[in-house]
Amino acid sequence: MSRALVILAAVSVSLAAGGQAGHPKPKNAANKAVATNAEAELRKPFVGTWQLVASTEVLPDGTQRPYGFGPHPRGYLMYDATGHMCAQVVNDDRPRWKDPDHPTPEEVKTAFDGFGGYCGTYTVDPKTSTLAHIPEVPFDPNLVGQSKPRTYKFENGQLVYTGTEPLDSGGETHWTMVWERVK
Repeated sequence: MSRALVILAAVSVSLAAGGQAGHPKPKNAANKAVATNAEAELRKPFVGTWQLVASTEVLPDGTQRPYGFGPHPRGYLMYDATGHMCAQVVNDDRPRWKDPDHPTPEEVKTAFDGFGGYCGTYTVDPKTSTLAHIPEVPFDPNLVGQSKPRTYKFENGQLVYTGTEPLDSGGETHWTMVWERVK
């Protein structure tokens, strides 16, 4: 198992355990159990570790390009049955630091710009085929508590997410990320 996968697994387990502490018991435990069972059923298809296999976006003029993390993105997405998740994606073409103990400001900026990740919770709405990540521990501090919805579908054993993003120049892009379950 790769070091990154081990770290992601440890973070996910830690969040899952910590996410349960300190919550008061509901007044009606039977209703909570029914809701929890229903939520668990909705989460079941997502539970596990997924590896990014494709990431593209289509611009308003129809041009297609890599989405977010360069032509060779690499990432993992982990969901557990309690509603916790972790995601990390990098531009796999990021250059290594010449001196790992003393990176230059430009090397740090390049590494920062080529990475995205967070851990938190997730919700599933099968009626709209929408899954939303709610970051609690994001790389970007502005994402804390911000719902990040995406449309999902399962196709040929893959998890396919789609969404839109506004462009600074006007209009919006349509992005797709394709994930395969790690076996």
